[in-house]
This record gives sequence, structure tokens and C-alpha cells, in this order.
Amino acid sequence: MASAESGPNAVFTLDTPISTVQSPTVGPRRDVIVVPPRPGDAAALVSPIIYLNRCTGGCTLKTGSSDDAVMNTTPLVEADTNLSAFTHGEQAWQDLLTCMREIYSPFDVQITDARPGAGTQYHMAIVAGTSTEANKPGTLGVAFVNSDCSPRNNTISLSFANSHGGTGASLTQSLCHTVGQESAHAYGLDHAFKFSDGRSTCNDPMTYQSDCGGQRFYRNDSASCGEFAARACGSTGACGSSQNAHAKLLTVFGPSTAAPLITPPTAMVTTPQAGGTLGAIVAAQAGSKRGVAKVELLLNGFKWAEAKGAQFGQNGQPNPSSYSMMVPTSVPNSKIDVVVRACDDLGKCTESAPVLVTKGAPCTAAEMCAKGQKCEDGKCFWDQPAGELGADCDYPQFCKSLRCEGPTEAQVCSQGCVPGTGDSCPDGLECLETGPGQGICYTAADDGGGCCSVGGDDGPAPWALHGGVAALLIGLLVRRRRS
Repeated sequence: MASAESGPNAVFTLDTPISTVQSPTVGPRRDVIVVPPRPGDAAALVSPIIYLNRCTGGCTLKTGSSDDAVMNTTPLVEADTNLSAFTHGEQAWQDLLTCMREIYSPFDVQITDARPGAGTQYHMAIVAGTSTEANKPGTLGVAFVNSDCSPRNNTISLSFANSHGGTGASLTQSLCHTVGQESAHAYGLDHAFKFSDGRSTCNDPMTYQSDCGGQRFYRNDSASCGEFAARACGSTGACGSSQNAHAKLLTVFGPSTAAPLITPPTAMVTTPQAGGTLGAIVAAQAGSKRGVAKVELLLNGFKWAEAKGAQFGQNGQPNPSSYSMMVPTSVPNSKIDVVVRACDDLGKCTESAPVLVTKGAPCTAAEMCAKGQKCEDGKCFWDQPAGELGADCDYPQFCKSLRCEGPTEAQVCSQGCVPGTGDSCPDGLECLETGPGQGICYTAADDGGGCCSVGGDDGPAPWALHGGVAALLIGLLVRRRRS
């Protein structure tokens, strides 16, 4: 009989039990129980060790009022409970260990199936038994989470491995989904429902959604919480309106100091071919085990177009996936190095090998190129952006923000901002309203008066913003050119 261990995670319990009714896009239940924080559950005390216990020979858990991995006690079971050993074989176990190490690899976390020695704290993720043995029929796992979404230490999560079906990759992904979700509840993560742009969270371990599959990773993206519908995060919404699973775990553990287990995406230009001509479309392939979040088109070192990552399907995102991006008609004639840059959701990027082509004839002078570009070796190109926010500018590509805003002869490097929010713009700039809840950072008005007039009772008046922003009405705005 294997004993339960102490661990650094906790579980989030819902005030209302999760419904057993499943929607077409929602997978089997993985439950969570919201509880008040325990004394000593400070983030600084949370162990970075997650012990996966397959209960070789069987495990006995004792019921108790406190979740305690060292003492093998947990209120997750209503009575002393025997759990059967992991039944899926050695290869399935090793594949699960690999998957868990990969999904936690961005963080300073140790995944082990060897019980740490005496005096060492850890989270124990039991990966064994059935839901019937634990008197939790219809569930694949269960764990506690603090009501304030703070991390818990020395806790237990239950993933009922022997209630999981399938073989090979399907089994590994299902087990990894459950163990990844239940263990992360201990660190304050709630269930995830929809990302901020409306996409399903089906590629994140914290989800109930099943409209895509494959290996799930803790995503660096803001998501609404919920199982079958969006809701606030935490007990009674105590944890805000959204959750970023990657950022939350990074706060708890810090970044990994080990070599990455998941490499950055691959990227390759497939059309045009070297020595050919630049047409209306650039085609590329890009892929990553984690998935590609975006692919960018670089022409002579500058980004001219971007495509979102391919949709995730039942086997995850195809690796590699095919992408096509329209070439803007404003790209000047010249020799052109075509590069695609693929990035994952963590911001890890890879650039393809350049493909040298031509559009029209090679340039012979800067006047043949776009505003602000140089012409060298037949190529039109911009220098790397150098303009800080507030610097005078004549074209967007001079600015690090790639936004050059303002009336003619008074343009400055700018960025978006929220009117009425004190820290929306850096010192020396003020947020000028361009629409409901929207604005741009522009040079602050001089105290001496007579320099400027912004808006007024009649509201914003016209000036066309640069950098691809739609024409917005800003009002009479006159600024002295700064020396």
C-alpha cells in the first residue's frame, strides 16, 4: 500500500455543484471544490514539487477536516478510501510523466513519480483508482481551490486514472488534461471557458470544452472562467473577471531555469521561390507542439502582414500548418528578402530562412522607395525603429510603437490609451479621446496657454490618424513643433 504525500497545491471548490448534464462541446467532469484559505498558505511557502503517485499496490486515503498530503488525509473523501493502482501500464505512465513535464516546463516546477524524502513538502497528485472507489461517480478528478485563488501547500488532488479510457496518445492526453487541471487548482486556477477574443479554451488544461483536443498547455491569454457558461473567477467572483493560466502559474513559481522542453515554432516560406518574383500572396508553413499563435510576414526586415494561428482541431493544431498572407500593394518595387516569423502564445518566435525575390525592378535611389526608406543593393528598407513615445516623427516605421499620430507637421510617436486613466500615457503625454473609451497619447498642453485647444464642448474635431488607424475626429489641435 502506497502512502499519500504532502504537496504544494490546493483545490478550488465551486459554491454550486457542477451539473452532470454535458453540452456537445463540453467533456467529462473534472470537479473542483472551493474552500477558504488555510493558515500558512502563502505563495512564498508553496513547494515547487508535484509528486505523481500511481498507487503501486494500492493507496489508502483517510478522511479528515484538513487536506494534508503528508498525513494522507483529505476531505475529498467522505470515509477512509482504498484506491486501486494505475492500470494502464508502464508506457502510458512514462508518456503521462513526459506530458506533465512539458505542460509545466515554462515554470520552476519539478514533476516526479518518486516520493520526496522526509522533511520535504510537495503536492501529491494521485493518479490512480476509479471515481466509484472514491464515491465520486461521473467524475474524472477532483481537487480543492482557495476561495481567493491563492495557492495552497501540502495538499492532495485526485485524478481517477482507471476511469479514463482509450489507448496511446488519446489516453495520454486525457490523463494529462485531468492531472494538469486538478493539480493546478491547488495553485489557485479556476476553470476556463472562453478567451478574450471569443475562442474556446479547449487547448488549455483548465477547460471543460471539448471542441478541440490534442495536448493542452497553460495558455498565456486572458480567459473568462466557467464550465458551461462564462462567470466571474473564484468564489462569488472574488478573483476578478478573467484568468491567465500561464501568468498565474508564473506568479506562483517563477520561470523555469532549465532548458526548454518545447522548442519555438518552425517556419518556412513555401511561395515565392528564391529568385522569383513577389506576387500578391506569400505562402508559408509553421508549426509547434505547443501551437502557433501568429505568423508574421517580414519584407526586408519589416512586418507588412500577419495571420492568426491555425484553428485547433480534435488532434490539436496541425504541425505544421499552412498559412497565406496578402502582400500590401504599397510595398515598393525592389529586391526583397521574404521572411516569415512564427510565434507561440509565450512570445517565443522563429524566423524562416530568407527567400530573395524581386518586385518590379530593383531600386536605385531612396526616392523609388516608401517614405523614410533607404535604398541599398537594390533593396528598399527602413532602419530599425528608434522613436520613443512623444518623439517627433514623419512616418510610423520610425516609431518603436509603429504609430505616428497627429496633424501634419506636428506628428509624434504615439500609442493607444484609455481616457481618464492616469497611467495610460508616459510623463509628458496626455491621452486625447478619439472615441468612447479610446484615445491616443499626444504631447501635453503647454501651461502658458494659447498653444493648443483639444476638443471642447463641441467634442473631438477632425484629424486623420496615421499608421493604419481609421480616420478619427480629434478637434482643433495645434501644437508647437518641439525642438
